[in-house]
Amino acid sequence: MTPSWRDEGSVECVIAADPDRVYAQIADVTTTGDRSVECRSCQWLPGVAPGSVGARFRGRNRSGLARWSRVCEVTEAEPGREFSFRTVPERFDPTRADSTTWSYLLVPEGAGTRVTHAYRIMKWPVGPFKWLYGRVFPQHRDMRPQMTHTLEALRAELEAPDASSTSA
Repeated sequence: MTPSWRDEGSVECVIAADPDRVYAQIADVTTTGDRSVECRSCQWLPGVAPGSVGARFRGRNRSGLARWSRVCEVTEAEPGREFSFRTVPERFDPTRADSTTWSYLLVPEGAGTRVTHAYRIMKWPVGPFKWLYGRVFPQHRDMRPQMTHTLEALRAELEAPDASSTSA
């Protein structure tokens, strides 16, 4: 029996950095590939100013031998509080007709920030592709383990000693 799909999920952690610093790192999608299990790189697309609502970027992904890219659109951009984007469904490509919203909610906690990273599938892949993706990418049935990795990598980046302060 194949496990069922989760249509949403979230993970969280506390990072010893202020919300504005955490937000700046998350909203710079060009650094996402440094933290993600699947995403290798992101590049802002021409149009709306990078990082603002309506801005689009292309994410390039890899899992095993499979490689693909998706256009994403920023849906929330509130510095120090929330950054969200969605994968844009493509009208003429049934392999990319789905859409998922990804979000980061930032709440001050002590001297740091509680980061909640969440996803919600807004539009499912077309029938046979959902079946296929569930077999080729079983990790997509529940994205929380990969999201935990992303948050732990973000924490490591932001809590690492400043290289400039260690040089004499």
